[in-house]
Parts: sequence; structure tokens; C-alpha cells
Amino acid sequence: MSRRIDWPTVRARVIALEEARRTARGLEPSPYPVFEPVLTRAQISEVEAQHGVALPDDYRTFLAEVGAGGPGPTIALTSLRRIDGRWGWVWDDDESQPWPLDATGPFVETEDWPAHQRATLRAAGHEPTVRHPQYDYWADYRQAFGDAASETWHLDRGRGAIHIGDNGCGMTGWLIVVGPHRGELRDRDCGINPPFDPYLDTHGNPHTFGTWYLEWLEKRESAGRA
Repeated sequence: MSRRIDWPTVRARVIALEEARRTARGLEPSPYPVFEPVLTRAQISEVEAQHGVALPDDYRTFLAEVGAGGPGPTIALTSLRRIDGRWGWVWDDDESQPWPLDATGPFVETEDWPAHQRATLRAAGHEPTVRHPQYDYWADYRQAFGDAASETWHLDRGRGAIHIGDNGCGMTGWLIVVGPHRGELRDRDCGINPPFDPYLDTHGNPHTFGTWYLEWLEKRESAGRA
């Protein structure tokens, strides 16, 4: 049975930690809120309708009861905002390049990614060449898609998932919203073609958004008590 999370209490705990951190550093209270405003049920439904997807329940509740962005594993969560009438996930406060969720197909797991690339290339009329040991068929994408290769590659690689977190140094967290692993998270290192590794709890089970966020919070609290 999944663990029920009291999200309003989680919100209060995170705010208390942030305030204690500033106090310990001799800083004045921040004039900015710790979390971005919560979203209304109508706004969340608008997000889902725009992208044609049902968000995982624990993330949906987080948006409604905690905030649409704020502190989180490992550094910060991306912020869900409406920009020019469209909803997208913003990283590092850069609203010029929100993550445009593509929910038209399931998230492609790392072991299935090479075959997916070959199928995409063949659908574009390009026969794949020899797979590179590190970059797979990136060179073929450049030949097949020209100036659109980078966008095509990265959007296809993140299809069915939300860029959910900033882990620092170009590393990112992803929440799967389409496919057999819907609700699970993946960790991506920086680089052109790194693997997407599952976030696992202490028992080796895949994290959901809720268990992932709560584990991070509990570790922060424990570190503060040490």
C-alpha cells in the first residue's frame, strides 16, 4: 500500500528548513516565497487538456497543495507556468525555453532508445548507418534532419516525460507521464546521449514523485539534526 502524504505539512516543513538555512547563514528572511503559487484544479485540468495527458496523482496534488515550483531533489523543481497562453516547465527561471511535454507516445527507456532512433530515421526516409558506441545515431539525425536535428533528438528522447528537476551541473530529473512506467522518475546526467537511470528507494523500488520528494525532505531534516 502506498504511503499517504500530508502535502500541506510537507510544504510547512520545507519552508521551515529554508528559513532555518538562511538564519544559520546570518541572512535576513527572503522577500520571495519559498514555493511558487499553487495551481487551481481548473488550471491543472487546463495543463492536462493542453498536453492530452493525466498527470500522476501525487504530482497533481503537489501542484494543488504545495506549489507549482520550489525547492526539491536535488536543487530545485522545474516550475509549471503559463507562458503566452501555453503551459510549460521552466528550468532555472528561463521562460524562453520551457519544456514542451510531448505526450503522443510512451517514454522510451534507455535499452529501447537505439531501436527507437532507427525507426525514427527510417520514417524520415533515412537508412541508419553504424551505431556509435556513445552517441548512437546522432550523426544520422544530423544528416536526416539538418538544422532541426538537435531539437528533434532531444524532444524525442524526452517524449512522454516531464523535465521535473534540476540536479545541478546539467544533470536533470524526469517524471514519466506516458507509458508502462507512468509515475516513475528517471535521472539523466549531462551530455548528448546519457542513459536515463531509475530513481530507486532504499528497498530498490522505483520512486514515485511523492516518495522521491519525501525522501529528499527527510534526508535534509536528518542532516540538519546531525
